This record gives sequence, structure tokens and C-alpha cells, in this order.
Amino acid sequence: MAVSPSEKIAHARSLCEQARWPEVLEFAQAWAAETPADAKAWYYSGIALAAAGRLIDAETSYRRALKLDASDFKAWNNLAALLFGAMNRPVDAAQCLMQALQIDPGNQLGWANLASMNGQLGRHAQALECAERALALNPQMVEALLHRARAAQALGKTEIVQAVSEALANLPPEKFKRTR
Repeated sequence: MAVSPSEKIAHARSLCEQARWPEVLEFAQAWAAETPADAKAWYYSGIALAAAGRLIDAETSYRRALKLDASDFKAWNNLAALLFGAMNRPVDAAQCLMQALQIDPGNQLGWANLASMNGQLGRHAQALECAERALALNPQMVEALLHRARAAQALGKTEIVQAVSEALANLPPEKFKRTR
């Protein structure tokens, strides 16, 4: 019986949620061998390779996925995170995230991630702008509020820091639960 692409994605996602990285890799590699033009096979291979610390291989898999489907926000986002966090290539990472946000400018997490990257690079005005883009999409996004406050503090904009503090104080406790 043939397995549909959506069933393959569901299986790979389930393995990822359980952090069964060797199985994810084995499954994704078999999937890619069977259907080399399926971008999701390469995407899940990238996830597993990154989890295994095989960074160059993970980058190669993500880039192969993006060559097949350049409109995959998650692949751009994951590649950006890999380049920024593990491979110390912040400029490349920010470019990847900007590409992702061109695909989905309404992605609040993407804007918050770019705010974080810009802040860590000392680009506080850009970090503030990105945090505000995320907050325009979700005014109660804790991560974006925190990035906004850090950027404003670095820029000496104490009124923004105070406004963020007040906004955080008024959020319900469940907003502080980590969502990713």
C-alpha cells in the first residue's frame, strides 16, 4: 500500500515530537531516496541532522529542500536558526529569515526571531522595528515584548521599556508558557 505525502509528513513530525532523531533521519533518507524531488524529505533530514550535530549536512539538506520548494517558511526559519545559533553565521541567518518573512510577512514568530537576531548583532533599531512588527500581529506575544524592551533599553528609550513592563504585568499567566 502506498503511503501518501501527508502521511509521511505526519509520521516524520510524530518522530520529531518524540525526539527520535536516528529514526527521523533513517525515515527521511529513505523517503528522499524514494522521492528525491520531495522537499519535505530533505527538510526532515535537515532537522534530524541538525539534532545529531551534523551541521554541514543539515545545512545541505535544508538548502536542497529550499531548492525544491523555495516557499517553505519553516525550512528558511530552521536554516536561519541553524546558521545563527550553531554555525555562527549571523549575516547568512538574517538573510534566510528575511527570505522567510517575504514568503509569510504575517508570521509573528519569524518577526520575533529576527528581532532577537538583530538584537544579538547590536542592531537595536532594527530589533525594535521587528519586535513591533511581531506585536502588530500579536500584541500579547511575550517574546516580542521582551525583544522590544531589550532593544528600547539599548537605544535609551525608557518610555518604551516602561510601556513593555506594564504590558507584561497585565498579561494573564498562561501567556508566559513556552509555545515552541
